[in-house]
Amino acid sequence: MVHQYIREKSKVFTKEEKEKRYKYLGKEVLDVGDPGLDSIPEFYGIANAIWHDWKEGEISTKTALGRLALLKLLTCKTKNKKIQDIPEEDLEEIRKFIDYVIQVIKNESRRKGEPEEERTIEEKS
Repeated sequence: MVHQYIREKSKVFTKEEKEKRYKYLGKEVLDVGDPGLDSIPEFYGIANAIWHDWKEGEISTKTALGRLALLKLLTCKTKNKKIQDIPEEDLEEIRKFIDYVIQVIKNESRRKGEPEEERTIEEKS
């Protein structure tokens, strides 16, 4: 009974949907080494891909910031077991770069009038 419910509720993705869904690691950013997020170039590549997609308007500011926050979380060795061999200094550099991208996106979104709460506060003043 449970298996039937899962089969009815689960969605089967087409090849095009899978390509759109998994675009940061594999499609736009080459997976270096073992499968998964386990090398420094992959972190930089994914951060750049998110930044580029945000600039092009393919993802919203909220989505971009959320993805960057998750990427930063995955630079912690306790959250990502695949990066145990990477020195902590290199991971700190990645975190600084991700923070820089987050700050740029926040500043640019403010210039565009995002998010909605800030726009209404500025209009009332």
